[in-house]
Amino acid sequence: MQQNLISVIIPTADREQLLRRAVDSVLKQSVSPSKIIVVDNGKNALNVQFDDPRVEIVRTEPRIGPGRSRNIGARSSDTKYIAFLDDDDWWDSGYIENTIKKFEDTNADVVIGQLKRYGIDGCLRDYKLFPETPDLQRKVFFSNPGFGGQNIAMKKEVFIEVGGFDERMPASVDRDLAARLIVSGKSIACEPKAIAILCDHAGGRVRRNQIKGNWMFICKHWRKMRSKELFRALKILLQRAVLHLAGR
Repeated sequence: MQQNLISVIIPTADREQLLRRAVDSVLKQSVSPSKIIVVDNGKNALNVQFDDPRVEIVRTEPRIGPGRSRNIGARSSDTKYIAFLDDDDWWDSGYIENTIKKFEDTNADVVIGQLKRYGIDGCLRDYKLFPETPDLQRKVFFSNPGFGGQNIAMKKEVFIEVGGFDERMPASVDRDLAARLIVSGKSIACEPKAIAILCDHAGGRVRRNQIKGNWMFICKHWRKMRSKELFRALKILLQRAVLHLAGR
């Protein structure tokens, strides 16, 4: 398999220890990436060194958000494929190899990996595999069916064509991108052997941005939703808002 076909983009903000684990998981891949682009948008600049020339740190102004961070990383890449990883998650050692093989076997525009969840209790559990079904668009409007910041890879030209991530949204940018890819008719393949680990940990991010992001998703896509999809989305949003106000 040809090396250097893919760049990996990792946005980060003031989580150096978690970032190191994420980067190490990419450096240990069975198929090497061309470049690992760390987009640092933390309040404080990173104080960490990576002794590998493939790791490139791009410093931005603080707290520019997940969409803009990933877009900056994508624009800095020069490979056919780009993949995204969150700074608090990591990949199985065969993630890139299995992802590229799926691209080559199917010529898909997008490849989605298997999500597993690593709980605070130390247990690893199956979480989500993006469903390859005819009603995929409907599933995206109900909820995020498994399209995350740690298990998506795509052709760079496709990413540019659909406009990348929406930089106005503080959350739900993954789900929004999935909706636009599906509506535009891009082909999406799932690869269960490409395993990404989503990590639960103390100090998770606040819910306010998630609520705002979900609301912006609804405002952006409600015209494409059926009545029951819109009702359910609004119901879930209200439930989350109530939990947030209750301090849970």
